[in-house]
Amino acid sequence: MASRPSQGSSTSHVPIPGSQYVPLEGAKLLRAADPTEHITVTVVVRPRRPAPALHDDQSLAARLPRDRSYLSREDFESRHGAHPDDLARIQRFAREHSFEIVETSAIRHAVVLQGSIADFSHAFRVEIVHYDHQRGSHRGINGPVYIPKELAGTVTAVLGLHDRPCARRHTPAAAPKRAPSPSSPLHPSEVAGAYRFPQHADGTGQCIGIIELGGGYYRADLEKFFESLKLPVPRISDVAVHGAKNSPADRAALAKFMTALTAGKKGTAAIKQLMTANDAKSRRESDLLQSTLETTMDIEIAAAFAPGARLVVYFADNSEQGIYHALTTALADKRNRPSLLSLSWGEPEPSVSPNYIALIDEVLKNLAHVGVTVCVSSGDFGAHNGSPAGKPSVNFPASSPYALGCGGTTLKITGSKVESEIVWNCVFDGMHGATGGGVSRIFDRPYWQNTCQVPAHAEKNKVGRGVPDVAGVADPHSGCRILVGGIEAASSGTSAVAPMWAALIARLNQALGTSAGYLNSLLYRIAATEKNDSAFRPITEGENGAYRAGPGWNACTGLGSPLGDRLLSALSGPPK
Repeated sequence: MASRPSQGSSTSHVPIPGSQYVPLEGAKLLRAADPTEHITVTVVVRPRRPAPALHDDQSLAARLPRDRSYLSREDFESRHGAHPDDLARIQRFAREHSFEIVETSAIRHAVVLQGSIADFSHAFRVEIVHYDHQRGSHRGINGPVYIPKELAGTVTAVLGLHDRPCARRHTPAAAPKRAPSPSSPLHPSEVAGAYRFPQHADGTGQCIGIIELGGGYYRADLEKFFESLKLPVPRISDVAVHGAKNSPADRAALAKFMTALTAGKKGTAAIKQLMTANDAKSRRESDLLQSTLETTMDIEIAAAFAPGARLVVYFADNSEQGIYHALTTALADKRNRPSLLSLSWGEPEPSVSPNYIALIDEVLKNLAHVGVTVCVSSGDFGAHNGSPAGKPSVNFPASSPYALGCGGTTLKITGSKVESEIVWNCVFDGMHGATGGGVSRIFDRPYWQNTCQVPAHAEKNKVGRGVPDVAGVADPHSGCRILVGGIEAASSGTSAVAPMWAALIARLNQALGTSAGYLNSLLYRIAATEKNDSAFRPITEGENGAYRAGPGWNACTGLGSPLGDRLLSALSGPPK
């Protein structure tokens, strides 16, 4: 193993706070990285003036969408973008180390560089190594990232020195295609009716952004699916973020995968074998198949529930750098200007670095300032969430107070009537899934949850931010119809709830005539004050492994599932 590059004296380099590398649990250290390999690294620069915090602005909760004003992307860039002098300082640093400057963006607070691992290792005083893990081989680093002391007030993060996966999704247990029965996939209109989506709005005039970290979709699937729903094929724009693009799995392999998923227990056994394969080729194939399924599901759910909206899909790599680029590309997107984002990816809070959490939380705050509502899935592995040491842990970024955390339910509909709705926690053909939810160990409880019965975190012994905020159907027994690889299946997981909520808010925005934007505090005020005409269906039965449902907010399903017409009335307020 190569020796660690010198960190320099205390007068030359200092560590970036919170940048200590967090390896994937069970990752195997293989070797030092090839010093001649070229990589792309992003230096994140401070804003010229930080955008004010919104999650603790108590006046915002009292303002209806019609009484709010958000910044345009142009105004945000001029007020809160990186200062030209700071960007120039990083460019000089790059030239001194022979890096190629790929991109400089004030609104994204970023200078993107290319160079050799040897040069980056020396510039940032890190040893770059290779790991192997079931989630894929990847680069890692030893220790924190160091920067020259004169840049300590300028640089907030350095991304791309490692490329470990930092977000995951659950593999849906797709419902078998069979004669009509309680577990047959529901038509989206049935679910929209159950949740009372506003009937006079379809999302026209709105743009929903969808963040994807791998895989892709086939237009032929979309054409066949929406023809079966008698809806128009959605208007979709693909945005390739730093080389990532729409890259679906091989169509024949995808059809075989979906056939196995919908074949009951026998097919599930084959899927489990593929998912747990030890060889790298099988792991890559499994990841690509799962990502293609989920990307297609996200698009179909969003467009089926908001058929009038435009969609823009941001394809990025599954890494800290990739997620940062995807979110900030949506922030900077002056062409599509999405007013909603759906993100169905996340990682337990202890599994990522504090520096990354602070960085993405800041980006979500910036998106809130330009009027973007960000819907994030709460996870599909229950309260314990596959966290290190097996302790309850919520998913990030769903735990950010700037995210609308989306939990999952099991929904039973008979005809047009909702018979029951409980916490999603079930086994389907041998595959277990349960809604994520719990208490953040990173973020304090925001004031808008002060009246909620958020329990103290079991490990931290303090009351943190409660997750999720809202919920929707996630159980494959009662999932929505989707079509992937030519095979009909059912949606599954909180991965499907985030785009559904994004679609609902797109319809609400259209009806309101404005972007609702940062909704969290207002939704909690509505839930607290509209007791006799609730905008949410409370979920009072079930548990997710550590927390039980009950009246009011709970750590399984938040405030509950939506009653869209009442939510629209509450967001509209009395006539002026």
